[in-house]
Amino acid sequence: MSNLPGVERLTVATLSYEQVAKTIDHSLLRPELTEQDVITGCELAARYHVASVCVKPCDVPLAARLLAGSDVLVGTVIGFPHGSSTTASKVFEAQQALTDGAVELDMVITIGWLRSGRDDAVSQDIRAVVAAAAGSSR
Repeated sequence: MSNLPGVERLTVATLSYEQVAKTIDHSLLRPELTEQDVITGCELAARYHVASVCVKPCDVPLAARLLAGSDVLVGTVIGFPHGSSTTASKVFEAQQALTDGAVELDMVITIGWLRSGRDDAVSQDIRAVVAAAAGSSR
């Protein structure tokens, strides 16, 4: 919503189906999903023109291939589900995901470090993954 002059105020009554759909990130992360489940999920996402799908790293190549030419972005998770991977592992995961066709990365921080007050370690972990993504050729 906006109070800026000339900017439409969005309300439930004024939101279009397309505007709502573009706020949805369709998650396909359950560990038991089959390849057919991922295909069906990507087809659903493309049919409804959602903003993105978020798939497991192993499913990024499939999702990228299925959604090529559509308006649905492919994202994946880094350090999922607990964030306990090493920074080097997260950096590799990020680089591989981008190479495989992901354009959005959702990183899980090392929660134990944060709870231990190791803010600098958490920050360095995040910075390393951001730098890897920024250095990607995509």
